[in-house]
Amino acid sequence: MEIKIETAGVEDSDLVYQITKQAFQDYLGPAFSSLVPALQESKIDVKEDIKNKEVLIAYVDGMAAGSVRFYSINEKEYHLGRLGVLNKFAGKNIGKKLIKEVEKRVKASGGQEITLISAYQKKKLLHFYQRLGYEIEEIREDEDYTRVELKKQL
Repeated sequence: MEIKIETAGVEDSDLVYQITKQAFQDYLGPAFSSLVPALQESKIDVKEDIKNKEVLIAYVDGMAAGSVRFYSINEKEYHLGRLGVLNKFAGKNIGKKLIKEVEKRVKASGGQEITLISAYQKKKLLHFYQRLGYEIEEIREDEDYTRVELKKQL
């Protein structure tokens, strides 16, 4: 199994859109509002993210398996978001490889800290981030669901 991480271009916006929609389907349920931002975004929103943020796509043996977006808040702080891995690739370390690639690129740019926000109800996902060194900073009740902010010093 060969895993490659590549930077998305505007021409990949439909692919990133489809990965996000499929990967976030399990946010449709009683613990979440139907207004989950990842499921509400349009293809135009994704295209704008690709233009204004860094977006990475993971490929497994040439097939798109997942994606992630990140951007600088300032020269030292970065935000990671929309990490999504397709179900058929779950458990194959795709998410971990995407995060490690983000961390590598953030460090190379002089970044010292990465923040991300996740659903507090998704305990398996929360523990995944904690195993990668992300620590809980804040838990907050938002209109659509409970979120947790996690942070990692690089």
